[in-house]
Amino acid sequence: MVLVLSVLLARLVRRGVEAALRRTSTEAYVHLLVAKLASFGIVLLGVIAALSLAGVNLGVLVASLGLATVALGFALQDIASNFVAGIVLLLEHPFTKGDMIAISDASGIVEDIRVRATQLRTVDGQLVLVPNKLLFTNVLTNASATMRRRLEATVDVPYAQDSARVRELLLAAAATVDGVGDEDPPRLLTKDFGQGTLQLRLLFWVDPRRADLLRVRSEVLEAAEAALAAEGIDLTPPQALGAPPGTAPGTAPEGGGQPR
Repeated sequence: MVLVLSVLLARLVRRGVEAALRRTSTEAYVHLLVAKLASFGIVLLGVIAALSLAGVNLGVLVASLGLATVALGFALQDIASNFVAGIVLLLEHPFTKGDMIAISDASGIVEDIRVRATQLRTVDGQLVLVPNKLLFTNVLTNASATMRRRLEATVDVPYAQDSARVRELLLAAAATVDGVGDEDPPRLLTKDFGQGTLQLRLLFWVDPRRADLLRVRSEVLEAAEAALAAEGIDLTPPQALGAPPGTAPGTAPEGGGQPR
């Protein structure tokens, strides 16, 4: 009778917990996890109460279970640590399904969050199962947790070209690409003076939740190439014919020789 009442009470508690958590901002899988734990706790208390009423010596039973638990704990240490880490991740939810996450040994889009391991799909389509202990104890980067990601492309402009005109064309081309943010327009910064070219950094912002980062960067480069080609601007760097490595074009090599 006690067991039957405990099972019925566990079902009621589970439904009540799920209904209460639905009013919060927690994920659906957290609702299920907490409800199951609450239901399991009620059933466990019912079993203990039934054994006590049946005259079972709970002290001896608890001692025996304690020894068995210690033995199983050593044997299943990794499984237990992953289980606990999984519960903590589900409760704190530092990431959710569809997020792009990365740790030192793995990266990918979260497909499923399980109690023991998290399932990732890499950018090249591979399936990776990451133990939750690694996600819990290592530095984790969530690329989808922010509304904006800054991307960058390096452009080498030969000194013979009109760098001011090239800057105008690059900025205008990047701004026309679908996925490039409007709040912060694209920027161009001078990176360095190279051998025969001026190195520029083209910076632009993308919302990773709405656009594919690789696609947007590729389309920015394609748009920039088309805009420069339409103006007849060639970014092919000048070749230092016969110049030793590290020698700029037109510079005489060491030893008094003349540039060729």
